Amino acid sequence: MSTRIGVVGLGRIGRMHARNIAQEDGVDELVLIGRSEEKLEDAKAQLRSELSPDAGPELRGAHAPAGAGRTPVISTMALAEDWTDGLDGVIIASSTHTHPDLARKALTAGVPVLVEKPIGLELEETAALAAEFEALDVPIMVAYHRRYDEGFQKLRERIHSGQMGTIRVIHSVGHDHFHVDPDFIPTSGGVWRDLLIHEFDTIPWLMGQAPVSIFASGAVLDEQAYADSGDLDTATAVITFESGVQALISGARNIASGQDVNTVVYGSDAAFAAGIDSHSPVISTEPGTASPESTYADFIERFEPAFRREVRHFLAVINGEATSLTLPSDGIIAARLALAAEESVRSGRPVRLDDPDRSAEPDRSAEISAGPSGPRCRGQSSPDHIDSTRNSNERAVQ
Repeated sequence: MSTRIGVVGLGRIGRMHARNIAQEDGVDELVLIGRSEEKLEDAKAQLRSELSPDAGPELRGAHAPAGAGRTPVISTMALAEDWTDGLDGVIIASSTHTHPDLARKALTAGVPVLVEKPIGLELEETAALAAEFEALDVPIMVAYHRRYDEGFQKLRERIHSGQMGTIRVIHSVGHDHFHVDPDFIPTSGGVWRDLLIHEFDTIPWLMGQAPVSIFASGAVLDEQAYADSGDLDTATAVITFESGVQALISGARNIASGQDVNTVVYGSDAAFAAGIDSHSPVISTEPGTASPESTYADFIERFEPAFRREVRHFLAVINGEATSLTLPSDGIIAARLALAAEESVRSGRPVRLDDPDRSAEPDRSAEISAGPSGPRCRGQSSPDHIDSTRNSNERAVQ
């Protein structure tokens, strides 16, 4: 049986997904879908060059699967009423405001969906869409790619193995190498909903605990265009979890040393990190310490293996061999944190997630222990009883 995959949205991320999934075994036809014929033809030409047997790693990707160079049929289609006809799956990477209608169209037609985050910019919208889409019983994955990253998966395993002892503190960095395109800033959702939304998804998933409050701050230190849209180019946040563990997060645009995304978890017995490697763009001033020979240019280069694992998993979901690790409902915690961070910046005070209008005064009297299922408070229910966290914890990469 032939597999026909559509890609809607042919900006940078959409073209990356198109290249990656076209290089996977079992994809017989790739359909590029959009409104501009000129843009469709341009994307088609670019994709053909990337799939050429003579393409170098800068085109085909440094982590292209062995034997990549095969070329499925590449066709184009206008985004018309019948655009879902004949598709076995679709990747939606268009502008954020179009995600709900496009996903709804595909799902109601019975077509499995991989949709870029977020599915909605407001909490109520995200929750309503999650309930609607998951009730349709058609596979859907939201592109929180770090859950498909091998380093972050191994970090999560270490946390829940108990070998770290009591989890004490988390440090997480999300630093973009470059500024966002100025035209994208007004509709991006801002630093909390666009950049640090990944930290807000990943850290609760790593911990298996519910966050109870967040204290956030930020500024515009480098580019006025962010301030013009009410956004920030530099931001920090402290998330407090139900056990009392805190996560310290920093986010920034235009960090000239290179793309830097890492999370360090410190326990009483051990510390482990995801994202620290020979390309980490931090130079030690200690004598005799080697500097990185190269750094990651952008998030696509930094997470190329994760993006490839993501589309590979999507194909397994389409074939009934796996289930989604990133359902729309899994994004609700991240959305709540992002909105609470915005409120905290406005008020200058910590915000409890159960009451955005009340300052947070977390109870620090709880005694924390680290058991085989990961860090938790004695006397509290297991974090597995928190539905939105439990659901994602039960799913594993196939």
